Amino acid sequence: MINRTLIIIPCVAIKFMRSTIAVLKAAADETRARILLALSFKELCVCQITAVLDLAPSTVSKHLSILYGAELVNMRKCGKWVYYSLAGRDASTSIRE
Repeated sequence: MINRTLIIIPCVAIKFMRSTIAVLKAAADETRARILLALSFKELCVCQITAVLDLAPSTVSKHLSILYGAELVNMRKCGKWVYYSLAGRDASTSIRE
């Protein structure tokens, strides 16, 4: 007979697991991986990312929204322009590897 015991997972572990899953899902898409690679070199505005990837601005914005939600990129507004960069100092290193 198998003894089934209830495993209680701390709330902190669940939050960490959810954020890890969000990061993995965000980085698993080829277009988002290409965006991360482009951002590993320097900060870019949406129009520059659109030109590099040859995609519609709405498509790029949707992918950037997912990356931002997963906390993989930072966003800053300067007038009507929106610039994106990799989040955190270690992010650039891990993306290049």
